Amino acid sequence: MELRSLHYFVRIAELGSITRAAAHLHVAQPALTRHVQRLEDELNVALFTRANRGVRLTEAGQKLLDGASRILRDIERTGDEIRAQDAHPSGKIILGVTPTLCPVLAPELFARMRRDYPMIELKVMHAGMVRLEEFVIDGRVDIALLSELSRSRLIVSTRLAEEEMVLVTRPGARAAGTVSGDELRATPLILGDGLRAAMDALLAGLGIELTVDTELNDHETIRLMVQQGAGAAVLPLSSVSKECARGLIEAHRITETGVFRTLALGVRASRNASLARDAVARTIRAMIDEMERERRLAMEVKRPASRRRAAVG
Repeated sequence: MELRSLHYFVRIAELGSITRAAAHLHVAQPALTRHVQRLEDELNVALFTRANRGVRLTEAGQKLLDGASRILRDIERTGDEIRAQDAHPSGKIILGVTPTLCPVLAPELFARMRRDYPMIELKVMHAGMVRLEEFVIDGRVDIALLSELSRSRLIVSTRLAEEEMVLVTRPGARAAGTVSGDELRATPLILGDGLRAAMDALLAGLGIELTVDTELNDHETIRLMVQQGAGAAVLPLSSVSKECARGLIEAHRITETGVFRTLALGVRASRNASLARDAVARTIRAMIDEMERERRLAMEVKRPASRRRAAVG
């Protein structure tokens, strides 16, 4: 049975007339008659008998009306529930984030998710780029905020924005202006494994080898050490933008063209769509857009169209 035929049958039964039903449904009367005949042929019973100025249900027709009305109500209710779920998605979502982005985004992300999507349970895991890709592929996270577009065929990644990597120092530790290759080469740095590997790969073509004085993998501690004057470091601008605004740290562009990483959202290619996951993605995208407008992802200096990127954790 076609749902449309059942819908037409119910309307005819309720109005007691094929003519009135045709006018109400804006469907030609012969078409309604064909739908009724199709139902009668399939069930091998008569559903209506002629009555004065209309039609009347047979006993079989009454049984079909009861069942068809229930079916159509269930379908309508299901549609309402799906639309309601779209407006109020629910479920548990595990988000993977790189260590440098976690303290920048997680607090505000949790606040917005509780406010806008209270039925979603959000959990955050942080790891470097390589491990995040593994987490996405094996299903340990539902979605990941990556520091580069993934090259894996098992991951679908969507570019969000580009973020500048900067040399950060205590205020007044060096003159304002771009950091040259020679200066960067001679600057003792506080760096972790992920940042060092990424920067080494990026700068190798320029013949710049970094000098790492202190190896430290905790980015918050690195920031605090720079703030206290213990040394300089290379960090993403977003991780120090608040401290720069308060005058606690100074950020400096590296080379004239700058060094940029790509922020992207990644999901497993074979993973089914999820309303809750889409809600998390929309919220992150809105937050990144705001950071871009507020100049928290790139310094004010205008950069050329040619950009160098690094996959930085």
